[in-house]
Amino acid sequence: MKKIIVILLSLTALANLAVAATSNYYLRTALYFDWFGARYEEGSFMNQLSTRLKFEFSPSSSREWTVLVDVRDRYNVHERGQNQFILYDARVIYNPQSRPFYFSVGQMNLYDTAGIGQLLGGIFGFKIKRNLLLGGYAGLEQATYVNKVDFHYQKYGVFARYDGAGAKSFSLSYNHLRYSGKNEQQYLYAQAFMPVQKTLFVYGNVQYELGPHLATQDRLSLLFLNARADITQYADATVFFSQGKGLDFHRYLVDRSLDPSLNDQDLQRFFYSRQYGLRLSFKPVKNIKLYVSRQESEQKDYGLKNHTWRLGASVWDIIKSGFSLYGDYSFNRGDLAESDSYYISLNKDVGRFSWSATFSNTYTGFRYVGGAETPRIIHFSNYRNLATSVFYYLNRSISISVEYNYFMQEHLNQHLFFVRLMFRR
Repeated sequence: MKKIIVILLSLTALANLAVAATSNYYLRTALYFDWFGARYEEGSFMNQLSTRLKFEFSPSSSREWTVLVDVRDRYNVHERGQNQFILYDARVIYNPQSRPFYFSVGQMNLYDTAGIGQLLGGIFGFKIKRNLLLGGYAGLEQATYVNKVDFHYQKYGVFARYDGAGAKSFSLSYNHLRYSGKNEQQYLYAQAFMPVQKTLFVYGNVQYELGPHLATQDRLSLLFLNARADITQYADATVFFSQGKGLDFHRYLVDRSLDPSLNDQDLQRFFYSRQYGLRLSFKPVKNIKLYVSRQESEQKDYGLKNHTWRLGASVWDIIKSGFSLYGDYSFNRGDLAESDSYYISLNKDVGRFSWSATFSNTYTGFRYVGGAETPRIIHFSNYRNLATSVFYYLNRSISISVEYNYFMQEHLNQHLFFVRLMFRR
């Protein structure tokens, strides 16, 4: 925990110096103190403390120069004091409104711009008519859990990014990854969000491999499309399609480091190589909404196909009590499908308090079995989860959240606890 305390004090000192020089500045900070605990059936207990700092500072209101820092320090009490230092973001950005130049230097995440994940290096760009940014990047792969810089893994490429009115955005990049002097991967990556007249919203991304020695059917390594249409004020429809190869372990590491309570069975969403479906929702009367969806999932490498029907409903402000209720039931069929599953959620807001409780079951997990190098789907028996959480908003600067999860399975019960104290400025 010493590292993040030193960083916090250093950033505070720098901000104070800048503020002393000028009162026309921008400053936003957030500090999180977390405790995560887990007690397992055999009596073992995991105890973890964490501190996270998010810092955004610009010495002027025009924000030509901006410093961004997002770091976490995690201490595992029962693992001989093992300490993990996690660096999400640490960079300096130059982005003047009156000039066409843009650059960002440091540790950053390029999922949105280039689809390459973490980068320790720099982005340099030239703005055309404020909406279009053309540029390139170069740097090294930096692990989320910081221990040392790996100079063998290099990334570089060029990109174009458009940000238009009404939240429209589009990006296209060419990316080249090298490891130990050898070409590892070359690909084109594109991402777009296109709202149409506030009734149709389309989002998608695609990755196409350019490297040699790849079969034609393997070049489209990622395709994701999601479109939602508001048919009327009482009904809307969402269609989605995703296809990909392999697991995005970089993205999963980021998700896991952000949320330590994330369980491995959540990896299942990365496992299927093709998913598509349709979701319809209806609002027959005020405060009630009904849902029905159909989903097809396929793991092409193993020849598995699963089919899911899901029915759901939500009711809010029940009899003007402030309680909201949501529930769904899934009919799962196929080669290695889950048993039928359900999810129920009850929520209530009382002044500065927000409370929620959920009960659900899940049967299929995603595990490394028997020392295997690749994960596989395995089947659990009646794995249920009871969870409750409370969020308290003290004022604009201070809030606290408390969560408890009880996973129920024969001889494998787990109790998970999570407490977070938040300070914002």
